[in-house]
This record gives sequence, C-alpha cells and structure tokens, in this order.
Amino acid sequence: MKFQQLNLNTWPRLKQYEFFKQYENPFFNICSTLDVTELVNKVKHNNFSFSTSILYASIYIANQIEEFKYRLKGDGVIICDSVYAGSTILSKNDTFNFCYFDYFNDFQAFYENAQKQIELSQNRDIEFDGRNNDIDIIHYSVIPWISFTSFSHPRNYRNNDSIPKIVFGKYYEKNGKIKMPISIEVHHALMDGFHLGKYLKRLQTILNKPDYIC
Repeated sequence: MKFQQLNLNTWPRLKQYEFFKQYENPFFNICSTLDVTELVNKVKHNNFSFSTSILYASIYIANQIEEFKYRLKGDGVIICDSVYAGSTILSKNDTFNFCYFDYFNDFQAFYENAQKQIELSQNRDIEFDGRNNDIDIIHYSVIPWISFTSFSHPRNYRNNDSIPKIVFGKYYEKNGKIKMPISIEVHHALMDGFHLGKYLKRLQTILNKPDYIC
C-alpha cells in the first residue's frame, strides 16, 4: 500500500476530525437510489455482468474523490494512493466468502480480472479471508434479493476501523426507469454528507453514460 500523510495542521476539517474521532460510533450511513437504466441496457447488450460493472463504476468514482481514500492510521490520517474493492460473494452452500478486486483505471482490465477472481471464489474451497489488516480497501456487499431503504453494518470499534462500506440492493422498475438502492457508510471524522453527495452525483453521471466505462 502506497500512501502519504495528511497534514492535519492545514486540513480545513481538523476541528470536525477531532470532534468525531472521539465518538464511540463515529460512522454515519446514507441510503439513496440510483438510476441504473442505461447501465442495465448496456450490460445486457454486451453480455457483461451487471454486478461487476456497477462495482467498477463505484470504485472508479471513489478513487476520484480524495476523502474516500482517507484512512485513520496511528495518531493521524493517511491518503491512500488508490483503493481497491472487497465484496461478499455467494458460495455454493449458500454461505458467503470475500472476493478481492484490484483497481484498474480501465474497465476491461478490471472486468477480466474480476471475473477470474469470482470464478475462483465460487468454484474452489478457499479460506475465509477477511483481510483485516488491509485499509486501502472499500468493503462492498451485494444484496440482490432486497430493495432496502435503510442499512446498518457490524463494526469492530476496537481496531480503529475507518473503511467505507457500500451496499447495492435489488434493482426494480418504476415509471419506466430501473432503480437500485445503495447504502454508503463512512467515518464522520474523515468526511461529511457533502462528500457523499459529490460521490453519488458523479456516480449517477457515469451511470447515465455507461459507454465511458463499458
């Protein structure tokens, strides 16, 4: 993992950081709805996996927004050079494992690597690997059976966790558009609702024109 140290003394959010890092539960969660109509049509036409394509769009935008690469480390904050994705994958026995996807600034490279990792995860008995020591990651879950309106995560507050968690739910049709719920949970010492709003706006923009990514 490559990173640089954030200069807290010149950081405009220093006071907010110091305030929220003392909280027993410093995380906040926002659930929203994405319009995935164009992406669904695109992946069906090209015979791509929807879940892999939306995962790429999400991690691509996260790597564009600096706050999504902030992590608590020691007594300070670091900025990861890039972050990669770790997602739950359903196993054949209806349990799940974690699958990890290196970040590529190119959809085709990401997609090909992701499909290989998914196939390995689903077709081989592998150790349950939570990668608890990695922080240059975003944790993803996909729940394609439920169109949720709220979400909460288990958290281990003893390990100085500051990793964002993003969940995609079941997409559905409404008024001729295909909608999908998304949950984003982040550490309030590191970012605010403003940054989540920026993320969702940029993600929706790229979903409206998926030719850019796939």
